[in-house]
Amino acid sequence: MRRLLLLAASTHALDALHALIDAHPKGLRRVRVAETSSGRGLVATCPLAAEEPILRIPYDLCAMEPEGGDSHWASRMASRLVRNELQAAHKESLPGPPDVLTRWPDESVDALGDQSLASEADAIFFWRDAQWAAHLERHPGDDERDRYVDALDLVCSRTVRCGDKLVLAPLLDMANHRPDGCSYKCEGDSVALYTSRAFAEGDEVCLDYGSRPNSEWLLHYGFLPETNEEDVQGLGGPFSVGWGDLPLLDADLIVEARECLEAVQGDVGMLEDPRRDVINEYRSQRRRLLRAACGD
Repeated sequence: MRRLLLLAASTHALDALHALIDAHPKGLRRVRVAETSSGRGLVATCPLAAEEPILRIPYDLCAMEPEGGDSHWASRMASRLVRNELQAAHKESLPGPPDVLTRWPDESVDALGDQSLASEADAIFFWRDAQWAAHLERHPGDDERDRYVDALDLVCSRTVRCGDKLVLAPLLDMANHRPDGCSYKCEGDSVALYTSRAFAEGDEVCLDYGSRPNSEWLLHYGFLPETNEEDVQGLGGPFSVGWGDLPLLDADLIVEARECLEAVQGDVGMLEDPRRDVINEYRSQRRRLLRAACGD
């Protein structure tokens, strides 16, 4: 399974991040940052029972942005990151931006065999331009577009929702995804992470990022789950098909599904492309759904 790649932070930065939460009278921390089988993530510091609070981050340690306003919340949150308007320990420990589709070269996007997804990536590319323009209106002296786009992609993949506010919470934003992972709760003046099962000391603690089709995983998170019963595949134009739509009875849609299937038969070579495996996995999962839609 491909997950978000997290940039290594220095031991000093991670110690400072742990200490930031430990020092807060309302903070709770039973995890630490460590190397895991899925990259840099969180591991339990002690045995934990199911449905137990494992992490609690008070809002005054978080970066928060309300929805609405004159620009998108992510645009404003990214501005805070590049202007260092976070706790120093939080800023120094942040992971790098995810390898989302708008960072891929055109030939890699084309190899996915999904024109609808390529069009969505183009739309997000232009959306990022609009957010950069909004940032420049707020901060005219900034000329580091790449740094801002890195921050924008990061906050879009690492924030959690609490009511009408979007929250970037230190340490919580280091958790990798698993579909059976832990869940977070918004509790008054804090955001908390609760265990989904029992954990032994040293076990990786993941967060369930939620359910979405494979296209959204690539567009916003830069990885694919191993299997995805929530996947939906475009058939061209306004038509799409998901596992919950089967069996297809509309003959015209079956024809559309078969035409799409023909475009992704077999794997691609691309031996030198570092994204080859995720491209082939996307094509493989696309084939499985389209074959089922065709009744094969």
